[in-house]
Amino acid sequence: MRVIVKNGREIQHNTIVYAYPDGAIDVICAADPIFREPGWEAAEWAEPEAKPRGAAREAGKKAEGADMERSMRRARAKLRRLALANQFEYFVTLTLDPARIDRYDPAAVTKALGRWCDNMVRRHGLRYILVPEQHKDGAFHFHGFMAGRGLEARDSGVEWDGRPVYNLPQWSYGFTTAQRLYGEYHAAVGYCCKYIGKQSGQRPLGRWYYSGGALQEPRKIYADRDYRACGENCENVAEFSIPGTKIKVFKQKGG
Repeated sequence: MRVIVKNGREIQHNTIVYAYPDGAIDVICAADPIFREPGWEAAEWAEPEAKPRGAAREAGKKAEGADMERSMRRARAKLRRLALANQFEYFVTLTLDPARIDRYDPAAVTKALGRWCDNMVRRHGLRYILVPEQHKDGAFHFHGFMAGRGLEARDSGVEWDGRPVYNLPQWSYGFTTAQRLYGEYHAAVGYCCKYIGKQSGQRPLGRWYYSGGALQEPRKIYADRDYRACGENCENVAEFSIPGTKIKVFKQKGG
């Protein structure tokens, strides 16, 4: 079956601009048109041709390492865009008490986290991004951002860098810390992103991160720019190639 909808050149662009509420932008510019606007099907679509199982397995093994690295980079970029598009209040750490839950069991941890987050979103308007991390002994815990109209934070009596450290009493599975976000928000987001792939580039619970609540996505603008001149007044943070084209990535803060 084939569906012809539009000439491929007419629905592809060489630049994506992500725009954030604080005026910051990210620019991804390719030497050739490769970015397809949402809402369009591929210009020509067909059922993929099946490959022999043995060949598919062998190809999968060879690509697994590279695919995991690409997946990790994509997850970091997506978490960063999501965090910059939303204003969070706290940087949090959630631990698990072995007396309350088997913190070494991925299924038990995932189920408990999902149940708690779902309840907090529905009842208290929680917005969150959480990155799972695994202790050296195999136990799981989480780092990330939170905000919400009904999120409780109690002063623990402890200070860090001259500022109070809070606890989150609504988290019933273990110990928590929460620090109000202040100063350079972009730096805090970058710090959180580093937790992705910290364990030798692996997904601790089968996912790079968890997110939920009424989160906003950054505004995405498709454009066509001169690849050679792209990035003026922006910080060039990466340049790499994929088959068929070269790509530059830039960041520019607002204000």
